[in-house]
Amino acid sequence: MSAGVPPARARTVLMCPGQGAYLPGALRHLREVPAVAGVLAAVDAHAPDRAGAVLPVARLLTEADAPGPEELVRADPLGFDLATYAAVVAAGTVLLDLARARVDAVLGHSVGDLAALTVAGALTVGQGVRLLRVRDRLLRGAALPAAGMVATDAGPGRAEHLIRAQGTAQVRIAAHNAPAQVVLSGPDSQLARLADALRDDGHRVTRLASRTAYHHPLLQEVHRHFRGLLRAQPVARPALPVHTTAGRWASTPAQLRSTAAAHLTEPMALPRALRVLRRAGFTTYIDSGPRALLSALVKAGLPGCATAAPLRTPVGADRIRQRLAAVVPP
Repeated sequence: MSAGVPPARARTVLMCPGQGAYLPGALRHLREVPAVAGVLAAVDAHAPDRAGAVLPVARLLTEADAPGPEELVRADPLGFDLATYAAVVAAGTVLLDLARARVDAVLGHSVGDLAALTVAGALTVGQGVRLLRVRDRLLRGAALPAAGMVATDAGPGRAEHLIRAQGTAQVRIAAHNAPAQVVLSGPDSQLARLADALRDDGHRVTRLASRTAYHHPLLQEVHRHFRGLLRAQPVARPALPVHTTAGRWASTPAQLRSTAAAHLTEPMALPRALRVLRRAGFTTYIDSGPRALLSALVKAGLPGCATAAPLRTPVGADRIRQRLAAVVPP
């Protein structure tokens, strides 16, 4: 099977979520599984001198009383990034082990692109950790305003209208996730004003646990330096095709490196990516996150498709296998 194009009889895609993938103790029932233990050990081994660390990554993901997302992103933002990455790589690796012959491609979502590239074999865990550590230094060194992200059930048209009406031109649509869900990104002052306007307009608004405004031009300089680092990184030919939320297949080293940096400045359009996948014959979508966030978005964007979120509650390998079998035929 060529790693750059969808396989002729493609059926199933493994989805790798971004920041919403961190859940304290999410992997506690899988800590003895070799694939999970190996990923967690590798992440902590490549980040032994993490300044200001609250807990080692392995403990963040195997102890139910570890700090929650909001607390962790405030106290230990690099720990939050590493735990998010480790959770998805470990979960994705286990899911591939349990359904290896039935997964035909991987799809990353936002920061989940780094995990998707690792699960697909384009990057190693060590490379992923080093990239996140360098990105952390770049973000700390950048003169960025206080900024963040919110999710709302407004569609992109209504969100754009309110951005103009409120004079919040620095707020951008970071992600179009579903017909009636967008994520907005920008400086806190303008984001707060727009959030109030959205609530007054009858929409729900949820602040996301995020250290800054990803998918935003504020990170242009960080993106430039990060891309420079990526050019020096060896990128392997992925064992599975890699699809992006821009609706493209990434196969060449340049495309794969671009995918690793996309979350910094490039807006996402998940419905467009799902339409491309549907035309390529993908009918089943496996969510490797602990909250079933991506599977819910897929259901909204592709009615009638089959979805699975085997890790939606912390469970062991046998229960995961049962959940997979319910939607993925043998």
